Amino acid sequence: MHHLEVGGGVTETVTIFDDVFVPWDNVFMCGEWEFAGTAAELFAIYHRHSYCGCKPGVSDVLMGVAALLAEYNNVEETSHIQSKLTDMACTAEEMYACGIAGSVRGKPTGSGTYVPDITLVNIGKYIAGTHIYEEIYRVHDIAGGLAVTCPSEKDYLHPEVKPYLEKYLKGKADVSTEDRVRAFKLCEDLTAYGFAGWLMVASCHGGGSPEAQRITIYRGYDFEKRKNIAKCLAGIKRFEEFPEFEG
Repeated sequence: MHHLEVGGGVTETVTIFDDVFVPWDNVFMCGEWEFAGTAAELFAIYHRHSYCGCKPGVSDVLMGVAALLAEYNNVEETSHIQSKLTDMACTAEEMYACGIAGSVRGKPTGSGTYVPDITLVNIGKYIAGTHIYEEIYRVHDIAGGLAVTCPSEKDYLHPEVKPYLEKYLKGKADVSTEDRVRAFKLCEDLTAYGFAGWLMVASCHGGGSPEAQRITIYRGYDFEKRKNIAKCLAGIKRFEEFPEFEG
């Protein structure tokens, strides 16, 4: 019989460079301190862009286990369950849409390398970093207490205990107890165990904290254009005064 516990994990490291030889071909800057800020900003842009692709995948997994447990708990037709799953779907697709739109609206640099739209990728990363807690809450809300109280593999496979667990942990008639337990174990690993804590912190702070994205979004967004639109609609200015509004 296959193991019930879900394998895998993540390891973070501290890397110390002590008297390391770097070939000259791999040196990008050597004393050009004035470009340090730009280099850091470019790293952040590409990292936040990548979040718009990888984080929707995480949301798909969380959404999948939530929807699966809703089915196994026989509540998938309940309106508030469907509403929570819809919210999760919106979060995943908002992030992904920011990534796609950020790519489409990217601009080439002098070297030919494209830089994605800064505002859009920061919005995508901001959604990822601030919604992860809500996503995990919705999984817990849909799953119920068995997300953390489900018996261990050792208990479940114990010859004396298993018949009782098979009986009392049974859900829908057409779903085996083992499959239901497996789904809860996946839920536990993803949202209530060590990996869950890592996932929340990584989603929040990976690629920069949410406040860093808010600052970048505010700094790069064209609020003056929106103010001019309001001025025209209020009769303070005429649309003809702003060539960008033509058409």
